[in-house]
Amino acid sequence: MKTRSIRVLVALALVGVSLYAAAQADFPSKPIRVLVGFAPGGSTDVLARALGQEARKTLGQELIIINKPGATGVISVNEVAAANPDGYTIGVSPSTTFTLTHFFQNVRPDLLEATSALASIGRQRIGVLVKGDSQQRTLKEFIEHARKNPGKVAIGLPGAGTKVELIMKAIAAQENLDMSFVPFQGDAPVSVAILGGHVTAGAFSAGAWGAHVRAGSMRLLASMEEERIDYALDVPTLIELGYPFSGSTIVYAYGPSGLPASVARRLIEAFAEAGRSPAYIEIASKNGLDSRNLLAGDALGRSLVRDRANIGALVEKLGLKKK
Repeated sequence: MKTRSIRVLVALALVGVSLYAAAQADFPSKPIRVLVGFAPGGSTDVLARALGQEARKTLGQELIIINKPGATGVISVNEVAAANPDGYTIGVSPSTTFTLTHFFQNVRPDLLEATSALASIGRQRIGVLVKGDSQQRTLKEFIEHARKNPGKVAIGLPGAGTKVELIMKAIAAQENLDMSFVPFQGDAPVSVAILGGHVTAGAFSAGAWGAHVRAGSMRLLASMEEERIDYALDVPTLIELGYPFSGSTIVYAYGPSGLPASVARRLIEAFAEAGRSPAYIEIASKNGLDSRNLLAGDALGRSLVRDRANIGALVEKLGLKKK
């Protein structure tokens, strides 16, 4: 009797494994929920929706975008991390939610380990800018202006505890400058503050300044990327100017930890195909994002871990770690 019971249990287990394998092979067989930890209309939301529109052509299922803003994106990341790892609940987020937020907020520091990195879908172009009619034409001239006017130069930032704040404070410390750092609620208000003369300069992403640079109403002093910005090739990077910092922030798709390899591969392939589509590239470009040189899977995961370590070292160096 005991032997028969064991045989039944083994048979049921084999059936379960077979059904699980079949479910993976048929993935996706229903719509996929995509959680975005920011409000509709922002660059992350726009990219997620563009990705969903293009990826459904490959996956054959709808990708339903669900906005769950709060705690700099951490609320939605936690929900994805706690979801069943079957590929039907994934998220799209900027990398800083995983690599920087825990240094300044009381949130878990292991969000990278609690999730599976799938594919980067764009990179924010970050720069240091002044108003178009400013007398400072280069970053060197801006730094000299700040040196000669201690306490009178204000830098606009898209928020407190952001990567660009760390970098600008690191530059100020390296040059022994006395400057004010003014956090705003996002990139757009920084743009308004520069144009209105309320701050001397700003460090923020191209979604809010790209059109102004092209029109001449703002001047790009330096790129915070590892390479020059494609439509401003005459403007050097911080690294070229002797400041070993990169503000590069990627937006990427992720799932819960433990996603089956076949499911992760299917999603990565669909997102890669979507990222190559002309429609997607156009939307990314219009929103100031670079959709070239995208990473996926293990390569993406390793890049994120390195970025978290570099940010941690910079936070420690500047003495900004939360108490």
